[in-house]
Amino acid sequence: MKILSQIATTLFGLLAGGMVLIATGLVPYWRSLDPADFTQVFATSLPTVGGTMIALTILGTGSMFVAAGLALWKKLPNKLWLSAGAAATLIMLICVPIYFGTANPLLAGGTLTPDAITAELATWQQMHWFRTIVGILGLFCAVRAGYVGASSSK
Repeated sequence: MKILSQIATTLFGLLAGGMVLIATGLVPYWRSLDPADFTQVFATSLPTVGGTMIALTILGTGSMFVAAGLALWKKLPNKLWLSAGAAATLIMLICVPIYFGTANPLLAGGTLTPDAITAELATWQQMHWFRTIVGILGLFCAVRAGYVGASSSK
């Protein structure tokens, strides 16, 4: 169980790290671009960035749910921390169909006016920071679960 928890924490850490990179690197770059240039850059990078984040989301979320489920089933002392991490991944995952599933194609589609692009990108940034902060909190829970599990196995 310990190795599964470590794998889940690592995958979740990659997901949270990717989100921090997008929030602190890509979004400021996107916001510095002219709206028409942004649309082109966003549309071009969406398959790569989005595809990577989808893979990390599936792996991070799936592994956290498996680790939390097993911890609950086996009544391990770190079950609450792993469950909190899994809940964070669920919140992050739910944001995709609720907001990003519509916003990403809209921003990449080239149908918005420059003012609408600027406004939508500002909303995108806020939603992404929400997901990123939830991810960081979830990663904290996953790391904390490792300490609880390690200290109780001695």
